[in-house]
Amino acid sequence: MILINLLPPELRRRQGGVSPMFMSVVGGGVAALLLVGVFAYVHWGRIPNARLIKEAKEEELAKKKTEAAQVLALEAQIAEFKQRRNVIVGLLAKKVYWARTIDDFANLLGGTWTVPGFDVRCLDLTISEGGGGPVDRTGEGEAMVSFIVNWKYKLVGKERQQAGDYIQSFFATIKASPFWSQQGFVGRPEDTYKGDQPKQNLDIQRVVIEGPLQWQRVKIIKDKTLAGR
Repeated sequence: MILINLLPPELRRRQGGVSPMFMSVVGGGVAALLLVGVFAYVHWGRIPNARLIKEAKEEELAKKKTEAAQVLALEAQIAEFKQRRNVIVGLLAKKVYWARTIDDFANLLGGTWTVPGFDVRCLDLTISEGGGGPVDRTGEGEAMVSFIVNWKYKLVGKERQQAGDYIQSFFATIKASPFWSQQGFVGRPEDTYKGDQPKQNLDIQRVVIEGPLQWQRVKIIKDKTLAGR
């Protein structure tokens, strides 16, 4: 018997091929599965991992902030310790045995001058610390502090015509003395000498010369905390 397919061509079953509709369904299913997989990967994989990384970074940042605060606190503490050290160094530096120095100074003024015939008196004496505080001089732990000595001298001589010789002898004797060379004074005794105007005192028959002087004295101290800075 001959079989005749009376269905229209578009409805006839095709032999030996895959239905396009079937492929579309399969493709759509695969795409849907991919989308579901991507969603699941992002939602349950990447997002939690990103949250963990974020939390770890935030924890690390908080830790760094804490460490930074500790460093700042230590720096402030170090600065405070340095300030205290400078005060201590300054106190040590002030131990310059001023009593001995003043005693030597008094003995010098009451001693013998290179030109005889005059006496020297101190009318006023003020000692103050120089500005700047302890200063590292060598980088090896040697600190230097300075002191300023302001005083007023008075020379009383026998001969009016020898007034110039008296003042020259006054400075020359001081400069050559151990008092000047061993007590840490800098420069020359006459560096701040501004001249003089000798006056004849008729009551005592003596010539009088007086004026102000300013001397600088330095003190070197050893401080190991200054070395290597």
